[in-house]
Amino acid sequence: MLKELRMHLTLICSTITGLILCVICLIALQISETNIDTSSHIAFENQLQTITYQLQTYQSIKLSWLAQLETNNKLIISIEDNTHPLFFKGAWTPLTPRDKLIQKAHETALEDYQFDMDAPPTSRLNISKQFFKIQGDECEYYRVGVALIPSYKGSFSLTLLQDMSVQKETIIYTRLLFISISLIGIVLLSLFSYWFAGRAILPITINQQKQVQFIAAASHELKSPLAVIQSSNSVIQSGIHLDSQPFTMQIERECKRMARLVDDLLLLATADANTWSIHKKPVELDTLLIDMLDTFIPLANGKRQRLNLNLPEYTLPPVLCDDERILQAITILLDNALHYVQEGGTITIDLSMRSDTCIIKVIDNGPGIPPSHASHIFDRFYRVDASRKDKNHYGLGLSIAKEIIHLHNGKLGFSPTPGGGCTFIIELPLLKKS
Repeated sequence: MLKELRMHLTLICSTITGLILCVICLIALQISETNIDTSSHIAFENQLQTITYQLQTYQSIKLSWLAQLETNNKLIISIEDNTHPLFFKGAWTPLTPRDKLIQKAHETALEDYQFDMDAPPTSRLNISKQFFKIQGDECEYYRVGVALIPSYKGSFSLTLLQDMSVQKETIIYTRLLFISISLIGIVLLSLFSYWFAGRAILPITINQQKQVQFIAAASHELKSPLAVIQSSNSVIQSGIHLDSQPFTMQIERECKRMARLVDDLLLLATADANTWSIHKKPVELDTLLIDMLDTFIPLANGKRQRLNLNLPEYTLPPVLCDDERILQAITILLDNALHYVQEGGTITIDLSMRSDTCIIKVIDNGPGIPPSHASHIFDRFYRVDASRKDKNHYGLGLSIAKEIIHLHNGKLGFSPTPGGGCTFIIELPLLKKS
């Protein structure tokens, strides 16, 4: 499903970015073709102006110069002196006969622009001229400029045509270049979209993997007590053992374990759904810890462990929190310490203040946390004991404690205890004075 999602996101991203790229390329191509046509037209006007200047200045023109001008610029030049054509056959042969092109240029000028090449100039000072395009017999296009040039003997009529095949080749090359750039861009954008889609769904992939692992671990933890309950019930029903009390006690014990596991799972599910309700109020943590200590001292004494509480000499301001939830988080940390510290070990609860933060430390001198496990201890169902022989802990306690502290805008971390062991550190913001 994630692969299909990645491909779907890649397709959407590639399509949108590809369309944007194509639009940009089309706009750029249009601008480029317009510039090419404008530049070509300006050059053509300059050529017509050059010939006009020669006719007005010298009243004559060299055929060799006309031939060179035609060849270099793919021009067709026709000059008439008082309606008498200049004897010039041209320097190159177009696809459509020259005379036919010149005749078509004159007809187009007269029909479309009312520009009569045989009429005398309307002014003895100003030059009359007109520009347009015509098509030859072979579907080739020509740029045309016609002009009536006054002179002291009468007038010159100039017809200038330019083969636009060079410009057409330039435009085709430009189009191919833009198409190539667009295709390469689309391919690169598709590759980027595929990579980006993979990065986008990475949290979903990780979350799905964690969900699968969570379900597998929960199933495993539920399967074990169910198997014990089923086997104990089978023994009771068989009647082989007259005394069924040990088996009923075993069933009751496993039911309690399952109930505790289900409660933890529901608690985490509520936290994931952001529906975990907490009721904050000003709480004096030193009083909370003293009351909690009375509960755990008998447990520590039973395991021959020393349980200490270090309180600051100064009075701490209250903390805005849910006292039951904070007590639950500290109890989880203390319960872990009592479980892993060996007989004769020491567990210390330390309360202090730093700036506007309250610091609670649960310090033990137990076996500590191996570096290879340090990044996973807050993962759900994660336990250093990978064989899961320990049935008193499911690996959910630290996850629950972290969620509780997170809901209080605090932090939960840990560090090695000097000399061996582990120190869990809770940071809670103090109640700000109004």
